[in-house]
Amino acid sequence: MANKQFLKLLKISILFLPSLISAQNWEKINEFNIKNAPTSYAADIQGNFYLGFADGSLAKYNSRGILQENYSLSNVSAISLIDVQNNLKPFLFYFDNQQITVLDRFSSVPKNYDISDLGVQFGMMACPSPDGDFWMVENNPQRLKKINPLRKAIVLEVQISIGDSIKKIQAYQNLLFIADEMGIHFFDQFGGFLRSHLIQGLLNFQVRDGILFVYTNEELREYSLSKSEVLNSVKLPELKPDAILKLKDNSLFIRNKKLTFYQLNEN
Repeated sequence: MANKQFLKLLKISILFLPSLISAQNWEKINEFNIKNAPTSYAADIQGNFYLGFADGSLAKYNSRGILQENYSLSNVSAISLIDVQNNLKPFLFYFDNQQITVLDRFSSVPKNYDISDLGVQFGMMACPSPDGDFWMVENNPQRLKKINPLRKAIVLEVQISIGDSIKKIQAYQNLLFIADEMGIHFFDQFGGFLRSHLIQGLLNFQVRDGILFVYTNEELREYSLSKSEVLNSVKLPELKPDAILKLKDNSLFIRNKKLTFYQLNEN
């Protein structure tokens, strides 16, 4: 897709409008420091959260911030992405080392995949697909590839045109979301481009139970995937966090080495 066509689609698909501001407030319930600033983060459906670090280690915490498990990789490199939609098999992408690691309950020997062995010259970001394959964004030229890791075969490949700085990629049911410096781009299960949402100040997003949670540097927006509309929008505390994760009954604000837990209450 040509850049002009893409920008046109981007402009006409701005659905995350700053509306539906709800009468809610944030209550700080806990705060503590950790030794190192995380390079990646994720939360599972049970409310546990996972932090990846520059030395390649992964830490799992419960929703109250109590450390549950640790994992260290011998090949040291910063973890660029964590996907724990299947929390029994955490998926880790290492940009610097161009490697994917899939853990087995933090206990068994992990499965490691070199990006070059999967038919990708240079991977910008990767995530697992619900069917067990891997999605990968390849750079120069920009391509979206779906890869079967068992056969090390490319099962799908399409050329795409999005931003150069990819923040996150996540597959959910029959959709694929890719976030960059401009916003979030939607693709179908065949890699077909659907639409883009222009979002200023995007920190991160999460998808759970049919809702897309979008955190900017000013507010939380909840977007219904089935109804294609904004359900809720809440102003954030003035913390200027690096990232935010929605847990089970609270939210985690990450600022460098500090973790702050907030609960959202109705006024």
